[in-house]
Amino acid sequence: MNNRRILLTLKYTAVMSAVMVVALIIIYVMSDGARRATFCNTLRSEAITKANLFLENRVDAETMQHIYLNNTQFINEVEVAVYTRDFQMLYHDAAEHDIVKETPEMIDEISHKGEIDISVGNGYQAIGVLYNEKYVITAAAYDGSGEANMHSLLVLLTCIFLVSILFMLAVGYYLANITIRPIEHALSSQRMFVSNVSHELRTPLAAITAELDLALSRERTPEQYQQSLMRSLDDAHRMTLLIDGLLNLAKADYGAHGITMELLRIDELLLDSREQLLHAHPDYTVNISFDEDAIDADADFTINANEYLMNIALKNLIENNCKYSSNKTSNILITTIENGICITLSDSGKGMTTEEQRNIFQLFYRGTATGQRGHGIGMALAQKIITLHKGKIEVKSKPGYGTSFCVKIPNT
Repeated sequence: MNNRRILLTLKYTAVMSAVMVVALIIIYVMSDGARRATFCNTLRSEAITKANLFLENRVDAETMQHIYLNNTQFINEVEVAVYTRDFQMLYHDAAEHDIVKETPEMIDEISHKGEIDISVGNGYQAIGVLYNEKYVITAAAYDGSGEANMHSLLVLLTCIFLVSILFMLAVGYYLANITIRPIEHALSSQRMFVSNVSHELRTPLAAITAELDLALSRERTPEQYQQSLMRSLDDAHRMTLLIDGLLNLAKADYGAHGITMELLRIDELLLDSREQLLHAHPDYTVNISFDEDAIDADADFTINANEYLMNIALKNLIENNCKYSSNKTSNILITTIENGICITLSDSGKGMTTEEQRNIFQLFYRGTATGQRGHGIGMALAQKIITLHKGKIEVKSKPGYGTSFCVKIPNT
């Protein structure tokens, strides 16, 4: 399972890293686009300003060229050139170091389109602008500040990506762990379930086989054959009860969405459960009573439940009382609680230890008091059914003082 954790972690990290790379690339590309657009505005403004100064004779060409050459020693100065639409150069900041390298075709394209971006390479950015419908201006410069910012952004995004990988590895391992842990638990429970079921089925099957082998080993009287068949039949009944319990346990695992719910009165369910139980065990006694305050208040004893499953849960709890009580009696008290009903089922049996109370709802668990009379399914099934009905079941017991089950179920 540890290899699966690592594999899930790596898969998660790979997927999230790919998403992160795409996101960071988008951020970088959009940032560079914004930088280029901002610098284009700077070039346009510088080009128009210089062209305006030159064309209106505010500053002569020699002075402007001198300023340009001095500025290039300290900053990335914009190189500006002014042409007529028929490719006659009127002004150039540095014709001998021409960055744009204008051509008649380029000037003609600017004249027709009004403005274009010019690709000049070496990290320079350039534009061409039509000015006053008569002149064509080109401007080019290196965006040193913008490129430095983009380099810093690239370093930052790379660091974020590397740190994110470490974070994603940690998160991926955590998610893989919480994903696989329930699976491991389920597999472990399944192995235990299969092992217990195999053991429970093997015992009566082995008894039936041994009994039949013994009966066939030599001639016997009809009475002896009858006794052998009765013992085999008892073992077959045990198998039937076990299989019925397992089938009911499977039904309880469907979930509330997979079973039919209807409005039922809890007192009627208890009466039905008592009747069915007494029919199978005439020596049992089941006493049902109501809390006087609940009767006076005209309490609502209606619950939303599946009749079949709830009947099984109540019968299991009542039978547990009767089976392990010295007088085979279960005393049931129905009371109301806030937003629900409480059913207390008590007996006067020998009680349970703390360990037995802690494990009584575990599947296939049988305490010291049960001997070999049960399969350890009834209490687990009862709890599962009660939980399915959004209720809860509590057990209170003390050795020598009997046991009480408190079932709390929301009413309608």
